[in-house]
Order: sequence, then C-alpha cells, then structure tokens
Amino acid sequence: MISRGVLALSLLALGACATPANTRYYTLSAGPPAPAMAASPAPEYSVSIGRVTVPDALDRQQMVLRVAPERYAIVDAERWATPLKREIPQVIAEQMGLRLPAAQVAAYLQYGGQDADYRVLIDVHSFEAVPGESVTLDAAWTVRGRDGALLREARSVFVERVSAAGTGPLVSAHAKALAALAAEIAAAVNPLAPPRR
Repeated sequence: MISRGVLALSLLALGACATPANTRYYTLSAGPPAPAMAASPAPEYSVSIGRVTVPDALDRQQMVLRVAPERYAIVDAERWATPLKREIPQVIAEQMGLRLPAAQVAAYLQYGGQDADYRVLIDVHSFEAVPGESVTLDAAWTVRGRDGALLREARSVFVERVSAAGTGPLVSAHAKALAALAAEIAAAVNPLAPPRR
C-alpha cells in the first residue's frame, strides 16, 4: 500500500511539472549587448522605466493568440522565456537607450529609479497577436519628473503586420511594436532633457 501511494504521488508530481516535449521559448530582447567601445562620457541625465502592467490574460508564460473575434487560444508549447511584465521594461529601456545617447536608461529591475530625473510608467491595455496577420500594441504611458510632476501623458497604438505564418514572425512583430513605443517615449523625453554641455 505504501509503495503504491508513493508511486501515485510521484506520478502526480511529474504530471504537474510536465511541459510539452517540443516546448519553444522566445524572447523580445534585441539580442546580446553590443561589444564594448571606447569610454563614453558620463550620462547627463537618467531615465527609469518603471513596472509595466499587462492584462491578466497575458500574464502567463504561454503565448496567447487571438484566433477569432471573440476567442483566444493559449499555446502551451510556445512560451516566453521571461514573463512579459519583466521583459517589456527591459526592452523599452534597451530601445530608449539607443535613442537617448546622453541618458542612462534602465529598467526598474536593473535600477531602483527613485532618484532618476525622469520616470516612465507603462500600462499595456492589449498586446494582441493574430497568427499570420498582425500584432497590435495598445499602451498608455506617462513621464514624470524627479519630483513626481507629470510631464507627458499619452496613449499609443501600434500595428505591426506579419509577413509569414508561424511564431517567429509574430515574436518579431511584438519586438517591433515595443521598439516603436520606445521611440515615441524617447521623442517625448528628449526635449525635456537638459541641454548638452
């Protein structure tokens, strides 16, 4: 009896931890950091990308696809390597840093941000992926100063078309939509920054 009970518990534990045999993991990051270059001047101001909110339906490791006007599908074998709540601010910081060379831009998880000159908060309303068609990012965002004063506030919608079937093109479209959002926020922060010395 005891050995049967142990076997049953072991099987249940294995079943609970099981993932599909052909599970694939994807990232939205642009890739490995660029090779080190000559020493750059100290940043003239700092930008912190705060915590990002995402809809509950997307707050999971599995990819969520819109397969009909009123129906979503959770694809268990296609997963994000990092939760979207963690990866989106890192990608936004990475992309904004490319566009604001005079700034130190960092995600909340990398840098506390309380003392940053500018703090960016993003609320993702939807990040819909339609297989073989498009990815749509709808997000509201704010830029606040060091003292908490609201400096900019906007809502942005970006639609990135997908040129081929499969998950890879959808992931690329997700990344392009985030790059477009980062470019728009960077364009809002740039005129707020102190003039270069």
